[in-house]
Amino acid sequence: MLRTSKFILLIFSACLLLTDIQAQNNTYSPYSRFGIGEIANNVFARNQAMGGISYGLRDRNHLNYLNPAANAAQDTLSFIFSTGITGNSTRMEGSEGVHNVNNITLSHLALGFPVSRWWKANFGLVPYSRMGYSILDVDLATESEHFYEGSGGINQFFFGNALNLTRNLSAGVNISYLFGSLNQTRRLEFPMTENRAAVNSKSQAVVGDFHLRYGLQYSNRIGNNYSFTLGVIYENKTPLNTEHDWLIINELRTASGQTRDTIQHLRGAMSQIELPSSIGIGASFARNNRFLLGADYSIQNWEETSFLEQDHFSLVNSSTLNVGAQFIPNHTDYRNYLNRIQYRLGFHYTNSYLQLRGHQMTDYGISFGFGLPYANTNTSFNFSVDIGRRGTTNFNLIRENYVMFNFSLSLYDYWFFQRRYD
Repeated sequence: MLRTSKFILLIFSACLLLTDIQAQNNTYSPYSRFGIGEIANNVFARNQAMGGISYGLRDRNHLNYLNPAANAAQDTLSFIFSTGITGNSTRMEGSEGVHNVNNITLSHLALGFPVSRWWKANFGLVPYSRMGYSILDVDLATESEHFYEGSGGINQFFFGNALNLTRNLSAGVNISYLFGSLNQTRRLEFPMTENRAAVNSKSQAVVGDFHLRYGLQYSNRIGNNYSFTLGVIYENKTPLNTEHDWLIINELRTASGQTRDTIQHLRGAMSQIELPSSIGIGASFARNNRFLLGADYSIQNWEETSFLEQDHFSLVNSSTLNVGAQFIPNHTDYRNYLNRIQYRLGFHYTNSYLQLRGHQMTDYGISFGFGLPYANTNTSFNFSVDIGRRGTTNFNLIRENYVMFNFSLSLYDYWFFQRRYD
């Protein structure tokens, strides 16, 4: 017990050091320029390997914060610690050529524990959105150059509660605090003019507010060998209080020197960023501890929301389909380790909330991975690979081909019982 406790504290300390990565640009995508940035893929490695399915998954050995009701399955004597790292390699293709980007970041930090037999709790930290881009756009007609840069993102600290309403029905709610900043810079230059003129615009939106997600799950058995789980989640439309700083400066460079004129300067202006209402449904079907098949479908009503400024793109409703499967040859075969490995495969398809030049952006891909049990315990190491494509080269847009690697540790221990000695 003591060794395990020290092991957890060591991992926890390492994760705190890795959170420095969260403060840096952990994405580089021109599409993160719009809205609140690139919506983060928050599924853990186990779920990601199965296409991202979550709403209908229920497992006593793993945390599942995407459906807060799922954690009601956790054992009343257990403690679960989960953390992970995500790496991304992206190849961006457009009319101007090809650009390759690689990055790595801490994917999540989560803890789960029982409060009572019918109440389970968990909390953790995950990214909600990311912003990181640097774009140069040359307009030959007006002989002007447009520079766009952005950084930052929104993080999510969640506190989840799962309640067993009946033997087969559970409900849950995640109380989340969203915080972070979206930093954007624009510069318009006319380099070909005799007196070089430029307009600089700097914007910082600091977000800090609460957000709720509700969940339900119904699980039951079919005979002695089969079981199924149905799940649903819901989020209401949420305005996030935002403190906005905005600075616009005109510059003029001549042979005699440079002049600067402040056109607008706002400090601490209060405004709102609206998150959409969303609903998701999921189901899984399992044969004992050998085979599992599941699917999720979710929609988000982005058309009913607004941002600080949205004149350069259109908001459309988004939808996501996830399908995945897991196979374990024989989870009780302690002589052959390969038979206890959890083999996973999945697929995902998303119609994004971004509509650029009349085209709704899509994101789709396949995933695979495996879970490695540690010794004769419920602790496991989980790996996943997601190969996908986002965007298109049509309409003078950019296509992103990406490979995402995800590693996570799910540490399971019994903490809430007293040992007895003769």
